[in-house]
Amino acid sequence: MYEQLSGLLGLEGFTVTAVVERGDELDLEVELVAAGGCCPRCGRASCEVKDRPLVRVRDLPIAGRRTFLVWRKRRFRCRVCGCTFTERYEELPSRQRVTRRFRRRLSARASEGAAHAEVARSEETTRYQVGRAFALGAAVELEARATARTPRRLSLDEAHHRRGHELATIVSDPDSRRVVEVLEGRSRRVVERYLRSLRAAEREAIAAVSIDPYDAYRQAVRQELPQARIICDPFHLVRGANEALDTVRRQRQRQPALRRRQQGRKPRKESWRQQLFRARHRLLKARERLSFQQRRSLCELFQAEPLIAEAWGLKEAFRAIYRSNSRIEAEQRLECFLAAVDRAAIPSFSAFAEGIRLWREELLAYFDQPISNGYAEGVINKIKVIKRRAYGLPTFDGFRQRVLIACG
Repeated sequence: MYEQLSGLLGLEGFTVTAVVERGDELDLEVELVAAGGCCPRCGRASCEVKDRPLVRVRDLPIAGRRTFLVWRKRRFRCRVCGCTFTERYEELPSRQRVTRRFRRRLSARASEGAAHAEVARSEETTRYQVGRAFALGAAVELEARATARTPRRLSLDEAHHRRGHELATIVSDPDSRRVVEVLEGRSRRVVERYLRSLRAAEREAIAAVSIDPYDAYRQAVRQELPQARIICDPFHLVRGANEALDTVRRQRQRQPALRRRQQGRKPRKESWRQQLFRARHRLLKARERLSFQQRRSLCELFQAEPLIAEAWGLKEAFRAIYRSNSRIEAEQRLECFLAAVDRAAIPSFSAFAEGIRLWREELLAYFDQPISNGYAEGVINKIKVIKRRAYGLPTFDGFRQRVLIACG
């Protein structure tokens, strides 16, 4: 019986000598079936057993029950030099309360995004053991990833670590779809320090960097990567046009509601202000995704509100820039958009156009290097899930390890 159990144990060289049940726990008494080693001091094999201390170590569960290995070690003494030493086994490290394979199990579960308290509760261990297992496993994995290939393009985006603290910068590789580094802070100095820490060959290999319209990122990349092309993320610019349109709608909605009786129409049950509020999603929706009924309702709205119709046309004119087939065509459409904004003289779009003029070169660079922060935005969503499952990550080192392991 014990011979079969020794095979199922999965530790080569160990044999099970007894099984003791302690409620919902199992104690497997094991011994190492190996000859006595050589003396580490003089290298001779003239050793004798001095004593046999017992070591109790937590191992992987068996049949859903907590399992401990009770190892009766052999402590040797050299007859020649008098040196004493104890036999060792790789999976059962000295002065540790858990086996290495049980620690790998805890690290794997924590790496999947589960909270340390959740893993500790399900595995019936302590949060200290889970945290230590994850830290050791993460250190080994991140060291192995240090030899990964040099990215040719980078994406910079920000994420919240803790409320009330400065945002963290997420550096990712959109080509291999992995997070390269997590920086504490989002200032120009933080990004410059990271880029300066890269080897010269790594810096020269970076051909493009995608960023949000945030000037600190732009200045840092210009300073440390002069050869890299800077691309402003299209999603954030289109969102700016949507916000300008929504500002027009909200301003019009705050004004006294138009009375349909003045237009010679029969009043409806809901007010015109409510209709403007209900149309907010249809106005921001892409033109090609509107259904027939939605187009019809927008036409009715535009007839009554020419200002909103003009603002909606400006929003679609800006979106049309990214449907261009070349940089020259995009530049022509951008000039048409800026001229239309000047003619319309809508304050929200005028402010938006001023920002576009400041980021003109980074906007047009998208047509030379068509990359975006799409993967980086997905990472931000994943970070939110990790923080929610972990009930917060108090230290930045723990936050960084979680993100790199989950998104590396």
